[in-house]
Amino acid sequence: MAAGVKRGELCIFDLDGTLVDSLRDIAEAVNECLELLSLPTHPAEHYRFLVGEGVPTLCQRAIGQTHPHLLQRLIELARPRYRTRVLRHTRPYAGIDRMLQELGRRGYKLAVLSNKPHDMTVRVVRAFWPDNTFARIQGYESEEQRKPNPHFVADIARECAIEPCAIWMIGDTPTDIHTARQGGARSIGVTWGFRERADLEAAGADFLVDQPLQIVDLLERARTA
Repeated sequence: MAAGVKRGELCIFDLDGTLVDSLRDIAEAVNECLELLSLPTHPAEHYRFLVGEGVPTLCQRAIGQTHPHLLQRLIELARPRYRTRVLRHTRPYAGIDRMLQELGRRGYKLAVLSNKPHDMTVRVVRAFWPDNTFARIQGYESEEQRKPNPHFVADIARECAIEPCAIWMIGDTPTDIHTARQGGARSIGVTWGFRERADLEAAGADFLVDQPLQIVDLLERARTA
């Protein structure tokens, strides 16, 4: 074990589709921008399969292969449009508040790692949880560092002085599962989010949970095993 690094438990949560249901706000913002460009829009549920890898990838998926010359313009429109409505309909999923409280009470360190732009990630988290809930809130800063790149997993681990093998990465998409694997962490896939159980199983999630409080039970069993 490296000097100055201790074992412990750190839970790094994805945000959209894991802690909060933000699908309607994302879908409406991007659809409004597509309409401005006279491009076809998508049903809100379709965005479940478009989100998760940052705004540029979201816009690329939304615009498809038909109008590549408009992609950069869509990206430029989508960020400020979403910023004006990021909390219009977005809310935590049922049971999330209690789960976070229980984990904090039991001594787990908590962090958020999202591919949502950093300023909006902080804004959403601060809107729903006290400042001392999470040791670190980290959103998208660059394509090179976005999940599944484990850059910020390692950075958060160093900041919290916890080994990667004692980290739980918790999210609703294969991207989160791949991030955990590449960062040397264990993964928990949540089935209430934007992707299907089969997607998480295919990605190789170490564990799957159907309700937030199951995360507490799972971690406590692992702690005493």
